[in-house]
Amino acid sequence: MKKNALFAATVFLIAIHLAHGAQEADTGQGASSTPGDDSRQLVPMPAATRQIMRKEMLDHLAALNEIVGQIAANNLAAAADIAENRMGKSSMGKHRARGMGPGRFMPPEMRSIGWAMHESASELARAAREGDSNGINIALTKVTASCVACHYSFRTR
Repeated sequence: MKKNALFAATVFLIAIHLAHGAQEADTGQGASSTPGDDSRQLVPMPAATRQIMRKEMLDHLAALNEIVGQIAANNLAAAADIAENRMGKSSMGKHRARGMGPGRFMPPEMRSIGWAMHESASELARAAREGDSNGINIALTKVTASCVACHYSFRTR
């Protein structure tokens, strides 16, 4: 279990780094402080939709932190519930009926990365329910890899 705790701490530090980078991008304090310096693909969407997506991303980051904490505490049932309900496939499509879902504005590549993240979070939930520590580590890595791939490739402003 010490390996899981060390792995969980590493993932947590990566998540903090990603959050800090997102904050720098929002405040213009990072290395790419002007739009011309940012080579990520701009994904235009209405301000209200962008705000919905930002709120969901922040919740995903908080959920990831909670998942890592639950894994470190060996509370795998709680980790599974958080992974599925807040990041997994069960969490998709909340805004579809109102026509404000961010997915409709995403290019296919971005949407594909998002789907992969949701699928990986559901895999994480399954592995946690089964007590499969190797499966947990693999799925958690896939979740964070999706986050990194998307945030390094796309921006909404």
